[in-house]
Amino acid sequence: MNTVLKAGTPPLRGRSAEVSALREALRSPRRPGSLHMSFEGAPGMGKSRLLAEAGAVAEASGAEVVRGLHGSHGVFDRPLVVLLDDTHRSDTADARALAALRPSTANVPVVWCTGRRCGSPSSPLESALESAAVSRRSFRLGALDDRAAQEMVGDLLGARPDAALARAAASLSGHPRALRAFVEGLLEEGRVEVGAAACLTRPGIPERLGDLVRRYVQDCSRPCATMLLVASTLGMHLIFGELAEILGAKPSCLLPDLQEAVFSGLLSQDGDDVRFANEPFRDIIRGMVPAAARAAIREQADHYRARQFEEAFAGFPGSPGFPGNAAPGPAAVLLRTPPTHRTAGGVVLSGPCRGPEPAGVPADRRAPAVASVFAPRAADTAPGVPAGPRCAESAGSGAAAIPGWERLTEKQVAAAELAVEGMTNKEIAARLHLSPHTVNYHLRKIFRALSIRSRTELIRLVHAASPAAGLRPAREGLFPGGAA
Repeated sequence: MNTVLKAGTPPLRGRSAEVSALREALRSPRRPGSLHMSFEGAPGMGKSRLLAEAGAVAEASGAEVVRGLHGSHGVFDRPLVVLLDDTHRSDTADARALAALRPSTANVPVVWCTGRRCGSPSSPLESALESAAVSRRSFRLGALDDRAAQEMVGDLLGARPDAALARAAASLSGHPRALRAFVEGLLEEGRVEVGAAACLTRPGIPERLGDLVRRYVQDCSRPCATMLLVASTLGMHLIFGELAEILGAKPSCLLPDLQEAVFSGLLSQDGDDVRFANEPFRDIIRGMVPAAARAAIREQADHYRARQFEEAFAGFPGSPGFPGNAAPGPAAVLLRTPPTHRTAGGVVLSGPCRGPEPAGVPADRRAPAVASVFAPRAADTAPGVPAGPRCAESAGSGAAAIPGWERLTEKQVAAAELAVEGMTNKEIAARLHLSPHTVNYHLRKIFRALSIRSRTELIRLVHAASPAAGLRPAREGLFPGGAA
C-alpha cells in the first residue's frame, strides 16, 4: 500500500480542524500511550479521504504508519499511527488482530485514527479500541462550507467555476462525494468547458451523481427507502402526519426510518424541521418513483391536507365549518388549479418539470413543479417575468385562504414563501438583501400573525391551504423528459 497520497490528489478542503488536531497529537511528548481519534460522518462526508491525509501528515512527521490490522508487524521503535476505516463493519477477527498487534506497540506512542459511519452500533473492534486507548477524541464530519465546496470544485476542474457552475455546485450543500460525482459526471458527459474558468455549457444532473444517490437509497433498509420515495413526491420538508397517513403507519413508527435517513445523509434535521439534504438529492429520488405512483401519492396527500385544513379552521368566520356558512367540499375550497404563468415568449411556467403526468390526471391533482437550481432561472430566460417572490396581492389563492395572511407585509410574504421553499435565514437574507437578524424578526411576526410557532407549522399550513400548488409560480423545468 502506498505510504503517500497519489500524485495529483487534490488538496483536502474544509477539514483544517481535524488535520490540526492530528498534527498536535504527533507533536505531543513522545511517551508510550495511545490516543484514539475517531472521525464519524454520513456516507460521502470524506472519512476515507481524511484518513489518507492523516497518513500523509504522519509520514511527513517521521511517524510510522500502519494501514489495517491484518498482516505481519514487527516491533515498532518510533511513534506509530494506525489507520482503520469503516470500523463499524469490523468483526471479532479484527478485534483479535488488534489484540495481537498491541504487544508490539507497548513502548511507543500510538495514534489510532478510525473512520466510521455515524449512528452505527459499536463493533467488536471499536469496543476493543476503547480499552486500548488512553484517551479519545471524536470528530463529527459534516458538510463543507460554501468556500471549501467551491475550492474543491475548482481543484477537481483545475479552474475557477463560473457563476452558473458555482450555483449548481452550491445546490449540493457541501456534500464532498456528491460534489466529486457531479464534477466527474460533467466532464464525462461534456457538460463543462475548462479554460481560464470552468464554464457550464449544458446544465443538468449528471448520470454519475444520479447513480450515487440511487445507491445511497438502495443501501437503506426497505422501510426507510420506501419512506424516502414517498416523501420525495410530497416536497422538500417531511410532515410526519402526512407521511404516516400515506404509508399507513403510526408517526412514532417512522422515527427509526427517519433517523436512518438522516444518518445516511439523504435527510437533514434542524430542530423539528426534517428535510431532504439538498434539492438535487430530492429530485433524483423523486425520479425513482413512477409517474403513476407520484400522481396517486399526491392525490392521497391532497385529501389528507384538505381534512387537516378544514379541521384547523372550522371555527373561523368564512370557513366551511363555521355556523351559518355553506359547506363546500374540500375540492371546491382547496384543490384549485394554480394560475398559469407565462414568460415573455409564451412558455408555460406552471406544471410539472419532470416529464408528463399520466393521461387523465386532472391538472389540479398533478405533482407540483420542482424548481431546480440546475435549470436556468426564469429571470435569465424570460426578462418579462420577475424571478423573485410575489407580493401579498399576487399570492396564490390557497395562501389567501389562510386566516391572518392578509395582514402580512410584502417583505413578510416574501420571507414566508422562501421559508416554505426550504431556505435558511441566511439564504433568505441573501435573496431579499436583508440581514439574518431582520429575517428572523419577520418570521416571528409571521408566526404571530398566523397563530403558529415554527417553520414546520408554516409549511404544514401552506401545504394544507394549497395542496395543488406552492406559493411561488413554478419555473420551467430543465428536464422535460426526466432527471438524467
